[in-house]
Amino acid sequence: MLVMLLGIAGAASAGSILTGADLYNTVRNLVFCVLAALAAVFSFQAGRVSGSFFYDDGEHPGRFLCLYLCGILCALIYTQLPATGWMFLFFYVSLSRVSDSVTGICAGTSLLILTAVLCGQASPAVFLVYFLSGMIGIALFAHQKDEFYIAVPSGLALGSQLLLIFAEEMLVRNNRLVWRDILMPFANVAMNCILLCIFMRYYINRVAKKEDNLYLLLNNQEYTAMVWMRENEKEKYDCAIHTAYLVERITSELDLDVRSAKCVAYYVYLPVERLKEIPFPEPVKSLLLELKTGKKALMRKEAVIVQICHQVVREIQKANAQNRTAKVNYGQLITQIFERRFTIEKLAETEITLSNLRYIKKRLKEKMYYESMTGS
Repeated sequence: MLVMLLGIAGAASAGSILTGADLYNTVRNLVFCVLAALAAVFSFQAGRVSGSFFYDDGEHPGRFLCLYLCGILCALIYTQLPATGWMFLFFYVSLSRVSDSVTGICAGTSLLILTAVLCGQASPAVFLVYFLSGMIGIALFAHQKDEFYIAVPSGLALGSQLLLIFAEEMLVRNNRLVWRDILMPFANVAMNCILLCIFMRYYINRVAKKEDNLYLLLNNQEYTAMVWMRENEKEKYDCAIHTAYLVERITSELDLDVRSAKCVAYYVYLPVERLKEIPFPEPVKSLLLELKTGKKALMRKEAVIVQICHQVVREIQKANAQNRTAKVNYGQLITQIFERRFTIEKLAETEITLSNLRYIKKRLKEKMYYESMTGS
């Protein structure tokens, strides 16, 4: 955050010197720019503390810093362009997505102030054009969390900016439309559109959907750790596959965290040194810790279900291996497992309820699936 303040202070000083500003104007530029950046810094730190950020942006301030430093560089370049060519909409939207709406407005406005104070031709109306278009862009993208839409918000934001530019620069200032003057606003909109699409796609894949993509990777039987288990621990691999199937069915029917429970079912009995190499999401790490610590550490329903399903699958595999010719009574075997290890008294310290336990037992006693495990 200190780099942000030093960056904009240095840019304001250098820009003032290059534009030939006197001492008083240089001090004014520094005060305006640094105080605006300070508001952005405070808002960002407050967002990290309060948890107002949507994803893990608070844990990765480098995203915000990188965009902000690029914005400072662009703000200096914009002083050499016509006012219709300033591309602040992209920075307003991108900075708000890697922080929150208030921080995005503060940071984007600080960049706009830097250009405005260094550019002698910038009028209050021009400032309002980009401030309003930035606010509109933030508002249109601000509340997207689970589902992301790019085309409609981008179209509305870019259309609003184009309308504001025409309302100020083309109609009021020039009182007429000249084709060569129209090209710059359209080029501005086109570049903003390209940058927004690239950024949003990157943000969705690398930040917003990062955890979803990680679960898809880990819950794939062709993931490297699963392939290693299949090649080196075939019995454990078969047990993990069957356990994950049962866990997925039961947790989905009980409205629990299906993907975390399934992931734990796959990897819980891997060696510890192998587990350390896998980038598990936080919910999976905590479930693994419960199961690895032992029965007394079990707390959440997902951990209890994983242990029950694993024990049932392992006992059925043993029974099938010992009685290859005789037919195993799976219902009786499961009843014995529950009576011996998973009574409500033994699970009293966990979050599992008696109704949950009865339901799990009922679902596990459906024996159609176990016929396919013979010979696994």
